[in-house]
Amino acid sequence: MASSPDRKKPSSPASTALATRDWASLPPDILISVFLKLGPREIMMGAEHACTAWQRVAVDDPVLWRCVDMGMVSPCSPNGRAIVRVAVDRGAGECEAFSGLCDSKLLFYLVQRAPYLRSLHLKHLYAPNKVLNLVLKRLPLLEDLEISPTYVSTPEENLLQSICQDCPHLRKLRLNCCESFDYNNGNGMALERIHGEIILMQDLRSLELFHCDLTTQGLRAILDNCPLLETLHITGFLMGGEMDQMLRQKCAGVKDLTLPNKSVKIYTFHRHGPVRSRITEPWELHG
Repeated sequence: MASSPDRKKPSSPASTALATRDWASLPPDILISVFLKLGPREIMMGAEHACTAWQRVAVDDPVLWRCVDMGMVSPCSPNGRAIVRVAVDRGAGECEAFSGLCDSKLLFYLVQRAPYLRSLHLKHLYAPNKVLNLVLKRLPLLEDLEISPTYVSTPEENLLQSICQDCPHLRKLRLNCCESFDYNNGNGMALERIHGEIILMQDLRSLELFHCDLTTQGLRAILDNCPLLETLHITGFLMGGEMDQMLRQKCAGVKDLTLPNKSVKIYTFHRHGPVRSRITEPWELHG
């Protein structure tokens, strides 16, 4: 006799086990391993809402919050600021790395709640240099610093110099000024001026400075005071004309080197500030 077409096939043991699996009963160490692969934003906006057990692990274990990458979550909105603060607070003072957008209020909050930061990546910094300096002085363990400032320095300031003074034990520094706007003069984009002396940076291995006006004096200071420097990338303009032979020899001692390919010889001035007036042919290290 033929079997009825409406009769359901018996479920296999594997499919039955899958359907009845209790995901909330996963051991905490397994959950932590999974959550670490997700990252803070995915945990806060999704995984921790699955069940009470998952939420308990997400909230109570500081291991998950030692590295906080908030991506493009803006601290300028009340909701964004609250999310970032909660993520930092969950680290219970053990947060070692932070990456994301940042303003003055969040900077001060970070230094209070995460004083042992070793890595700080500020993708867009909405804060003046004086605020940054106050905060960096209170992070003695900082080794890896990346900043994309939105405020251009004044002619009297030297952002690289002040950062080196505040963080003498840095191993890696990346300063990206490509989005700095000249708020003082209102004349559009402006390049960070790298000039003068810096203090001895015994531990610095990597230095990247993007969209800068680099003087030969500033380049010499970097090479003289960073004895372990292996990587030096600088884009923008080289000011002060040709390099002498001694400076060329110092540059040759850096394993991975990129310098501006154009040099500026003369500056003229008007009421809105300096304007480049003569740019030489492409400048090369071994030219």
